[in-house]
Amino acid sequence: MTNIKFRIFAQISLTAILLLSASANCQDVDRVWQNGVFGVGERFKFSIDYAFINAGHTVMEISEIVCVSGHDCYRLVSKVSSNKTFDLIYKVRDHVESNIDAQGIFTRRYYKELNEGRYHDRKEVLFEQERRLAHILDKGVYKKTVHIKPCSQDILSSLFYLRTLEFAVGDTISIPLHDEAKSYPLKVKVNRAEHIKVPAGEFDCLVVEPFLETEGMFKSEGKIEVWLTDDEYKIPALMRTYIKIIGHIDARLVEYRLGEPLKLTEKTGNH
Repeated sequence: MTNIKFRIFAQISLTAILLLSASANCQDVDRVWQNGVFGVGERFKFSIDYAFINAGHTVMEISEIVCVSGHDCYRLVSKVSSNKTFDLIYKVRDHVESNIDAQGIFTRRYYKELNEGRYHDRKEVLFEQERRLAHILDKGVYKKTVHIKPCSQDILSSLFYLRTLEFAVGDTISIPLHDEAKSYPLKVKVNRAEHIKVPAGEFDCLVVEPFLETEGMFKSEGKIEVWLTDDEYKIPALMRTYIKIIGHIDARLVEYRLGEPLKLTEKTGNH
């Protein structure tokens, strides 16, 4: 049971992000997507808590612009770390990175390195969006190439893409998403509006709940809710994973800093 709890803790930030998404009806990877929300310099820090016990923290940050296959991309990095006390039981050091096309706001490259107790994994996906292909590497070794949907997102970029959209209570939105070697549609429902207090402050939020449309690692295994600030930035203030028997685990926003989006010459509008 202890290992199960810590395994869940290690994945909470990634799973919450994995299940957030929205629809764009993308037909052209040359689109210029309107993004006045996030950019270089943005940083979120979360406290990972089970009941009244702090287990560690997560940091998501856009540190710089990088060039991937000739395209300017936001370098988005998420790191999950257990604290010193939990290290003695189940040490977690996860690093996940998404290179998001600055013009189209979709994935160009995805990388993850997981170190959770005795479990270690390293994978990379290179998105060739123009040809609708994803090239999969396992521990640096090429494995295979698979077909993807137009303008596919990865588990990390989907949250930031969602933040560029407009939605309201009662809406249900979906997007094709590619997660390593598989593609599948996701849905997210905007359940309610709620005022919450977290270490970073008090916020009016929209609470969203994701649903998998196909079999997946979270199907019938409880639910996830995410509190996004009800403003133009849609900051993730709280991510909660409900787990049978043990209750729920929270990722609560502790501190944040907004970034500066790139200035683009034209825009299509967001659907």
